[in-house]
Amino acid sequence: MAEDPELRRRLDALERRITQLEERDEPGAAPPADAPPAGARSRSTADEDPFWALTAPKAQVPPPGAVVYAGSVEVGAGHVEYQWGRPTEHLLAADWAEHAETVAALGHPLRLAILRRLVDGEHTVAQLVDELELASTGVAYHHLSALQTGGWATSPRRGSWAIPPSRIVPLLAIVTALEKG
Repeated sequence: MAEDPELRRRLDALERRITQLEERDEPGAAPPADAPPAGARSRSTADEDPFWALTAPKAQVPPPGAVVYAGSVEVGAGHVEYQWGRPTEHLLAADWAEHAETVAALGHPLRLAILRRLVDGEHTVAQLVDELELASTGVAYHHLSALQTGGWATSPRRGSWAIPPSRIVPLLAIVTALEKG
């Protein structure tokens, strides 16, 4: 049976990393030359591997790969951790039109302004009207209804609105994806 060169490369890299970790953990072993001085803050993962977010998916998902997004955030609504991913084949075979309403709900500046307030925590319609200087509660309810239909907002109690925790990281991931950079 022929050996897969990509698999061999990945296995060799994994073996090198294991050897490095084992050497660091040996009693009496000298710290690696690039280790920070005792008591100093260690380098971040991003300093060690600028493509750290790609490392795990590339190691775990065979070609043609996958799309993954995740986040661990502290926002006014609280601490939220979320991760989601899909294989490339699934994404390319899916009917993208099924997501049109969800994406369309984000397509108005006022709706984005409402969501920005809701990331900070639950708000009443009266608070949203006041903070965003809206003409009426009717305007607020019109946009909140579109956000609710798109799955971006929910009304946990009468007259009060919030973003479901499972939608906070996806929303922030979309905002991140829209940055020009």
